[in-house]
Amino acid sequence: LASAIYFEARGETLAGQLAVGQVVVNRSQSGRFPQDYCGVVAQPGQFSFVSRGSIPAAPQGSAAWQRATAIARIVHQDLWDSAAEDALYFHARRVRPQWASRKLARAEIDNHIFY
Repeated sequence: LASAIYFEARGETLAGQLAVGQVVVNRSQSGRFPQDYCGVVAQPGQFSFVSRGSIPAAPQGSAAWQRATAIARIVHQDLWDSAAEDALYFHARRVRPQWASRKLARAEIDNHIFY
């Protein structure tokens, strides 16, 4: 969960990082994706930072990693009301994936759109 937050949203505001984490949690609870966070993140073609099912190591001593792990705890414990609500998908604003036209946008936070 922290890796997804770190690699997908470390330059975003707190709300943006929380929303990315919320998507991972939502997927794990949806019954349509793996039931654990690592399984969700490692699924082929789902997260751009994952290569061949391998989640890269983050620089664990960095302030950004420390923040990502704290945010992951907040999301995991459901201590925050997310603007992304029940979103299962997101993408950066700079890209236009084909699947996005078939989804309902739930929120736009920082550099991401959530569906």
